[in-house]
Amino acid sequence: MNSIELFLLDNDFSWTLSKAVPYLAMILLGFIFIYILHKKIRPLNVFLRYGIKLIILVTPFVLYFIISPIYSGDFSNNSIELTKDSAVGELEGRRLVVLSTPNCPHCYESIGRMVKLKERVPSIIIEYVVCSSDTSSITWYQDKGKAAISVRLAEEIDAMVQLASGHFPSFILVNNERPLTKWSNDSFGVLAIDEVEDFFRN
Repeated sequence: MNSIELFLLDNDFSWTLSKAVPYLAMILLGFIFIYILHKKIRPLNVFLRYGIKLIILVTPFVLYFIISPIYSGDFSNNSIELTKDSAVGELEGRRLVVLSTPNCPHCYESIGRMVKLKERVPSIIIEYVVCSSDTSSITWYQDKGKAAISVRLAEEIDAMVQLASGHFPSFILVNNERPLTKWSNDSFGVLAIDEVEDFFRN
């Protein structure tokens, strides 16, 4: 998340709009520049004129994309539902569980989004479950997550690794009244976060 996205999130834009609006604004800015420079480039021949207009149009978008690139999973929401069984009995209540491993950079990077999610929906419980028996491995996550998220070791490590299908972090929406909903890291984009946020707001 960059400062523009954070500003939009702080002003009650959805996660999806906070991601999309800056790119749309860059396209609009390109059109504004074309309008401002229209008289100066009008005397040029038609091919050069349209070539310059195209460059002016795409330049703001390209520059913003370089600063804040769009990755394949940024807008994704590809969840799967899983029947809860006794092997994952430690996943109880109504919460968002993030399955992680020690020293996982992608897991660590996800904490920033989860802290912002907690800030926007204070009632949500976000729990990082670290698939390890080493108690020192949770400190890394606790230091960044502060009081916004809880961190613990998995009780059934093999079951949690199997639930994540070896993909970390994996995000699990837990609700005793419905099946588990799981996203892998590359399918938990802004559309998915909006879905989770809506669920906990209701």
